[in-house]
Amino acid sequence: MGLTWKLALRNILRNKRRTFLTMLLISMTLAILIFTDGYMKAMADVMIRSATRLYPGDGQIHHVEYLAERDGEKQIDDVAGHIAALQSEDMIASYSPRALDFGMVSSTANNLAVQVVGIDADLEASVSKLKLSIVDGEYLNNEGSDSQILIGKALADLLEVDLGDRLVVSLNNYDSDEIDQRLFRVSGIFHMNSNFFDKGLVFIQLAKAQEMMGIGDNVHEIAFNFVDEGLSGDESLPVWKNLSTDTTVAEGWTSLMADLASIISMFDFSMFIVGGILFVVAILGVINAMFMSIYERTYEFGVIIAIGTRRMSVLTLILVEGLVMCIGSLIIGAALGALITVIIGNVGIDYGSMEFSGVALAEVLRPELRMLQFTDLPFAVFVMTMVACVYPAIHASRIIPATALHKSL
Repeated sequence: MGLTWKLALRNILRNKRRTFLTMLLISMTLAILIFTDGYMKAMADVMIRSATRLYPGDGQIHHVEYLAERDGEKQIDDVAGHIAALQSEDMIASYSPRALDFGMVSSTANNLAVQVVGIDADLEASVSKLKLSIVDGEYLNNEGSDSQILIGKALADLLEVDLGDRLVVSLNNYDSDEIDQRLFRVSGIFHMNSNFFDKGLVFIQLAKAQEMMGIGDNVHEIAFNFVDEGLSGDESLPVWKNLSTDTTVAEGWTSLMADLASIISMFDFSMFIVGGILFVVAILGVINAMFMSIYERTYEFGVIIAIGTRRMSVLTLILVEGLVMCIGSLIIGAALGALITVIIGNVGIDYGSMEFSGVALAEVLRPELRMLQFTDLPFAVFVMTMVACVYPAIHASRIIPATALHKSL
């Protein structure tokens, strides 16, 4: 066995350029797979965080019929009971009750339809990034005037208003079945880097919204975040059932944003496609390199087979040559892939104001390393390389000595 390894090492060093190019092809295949996996994992995480932690939350509680038509009459009436249930769950980090309905906001320059959201300023700051998104003015103050209103920068431009300017908000009062109009002053302007939020939402104090909507102490939505954001996509957790009642339902982002969940699930398929393309290119490259090596040694194989070397030994020799190149390539590829991923992860990829499938990428994307990149992916490349070596090895073991010996030295 030692002789086979020595011969394999000597043979692959015969043509250093071809060996280098073949190993480069294998190692780059692994390096690209490592980076691609890290990139897609980071993209999925950023999309999920941007879609949930920016405003909606990891999960939400609604009346069972509310989401079907966004009917403001479908309210959560036992708010205190739901909050107590949320507080009893160790995996829940924060929550925020919201009263929301579609209404009209008017300035001296324009009238626009928006969604008016009543929030508890302190609780909302622990769930969404609304407070961190304030670019001008101040965040809502629970102890301040109830005429405060927060609007998006894009909406402020459309309404041609600035801080301190007056706005009239019109909402349907479900108690009196009349339109309730109130005067507000712009206390803050936010920028969430999303057209939907920046143009379509305005925020007022929760008590004021409940009064205008005529819903008493009821709310339409309770948003909440998990301690571990990775749990938000697990629909099997008992917390969803614990937080639901006969009239309300607790759902995570995978149910609330089914389109986003479908896109995230396609990432694994995309990785499969990228890997398939790389594997085809690498397999063809390895097969070509091995056949060129065998062609150059056809006479030698003819001689050793003619003097009694077993054909299985020839097959084993070619496979060992492929194994040696593969092991070296995997080490280089893993190191190179990790280095590229770490460097780009530290620098980050900033997509700016880009939106992907309606989700604003609100964070810098940083490719990340994980264990399967150094276990599953190298194993897949190893199998690919060895499979690519099988056909050339079989071909070499079947060389006919009489034909091979006619080859000129």
